Amino acid sequence: MSSIDDAAVRDLAAPLFDALTAGCVPGQVPFPLGPNPRLASYYTQRTRTTMGLGDFLAPSCLDADEFGARLAAHWRAHGHPELAALAPRVAEAARALHELHVAARPRAALSPYVYQMF
Repeated sequence: MSSIDDAAVRDLAAPLFDALTAGCVPGQVPFPLGPNPRLASYYTQRTRTTMGLGDFLAPSCLDADEFGARLAAHWRAHGHPELAALAPRVAEAARALHELHVAARPRAALSPYVYQMF
């Protein structure tokens, strides 16, 4: 169960998703729902199914600004300049969500089994 106020998350996320999906035509899916054999994809078959600490420490996720820059570069490289222009807003939302998370969590040590960005 999340300790972050759901309304605060909606206030941050709803305008962002509205902006990300604004260019979609009716019936168009704005985000991938399955694998794309032409692109590197989250949906690829993994050669290893267990995760270690290094799997949670991607360099692009250690800093919100770096995350935004890498996201913009990724979207530009895949032909989505309209999404790349929104990357700073995505990074700012990630930073704000992290601040909400930090404010809401107890001051105990974070479990090694919990994923944390930034």
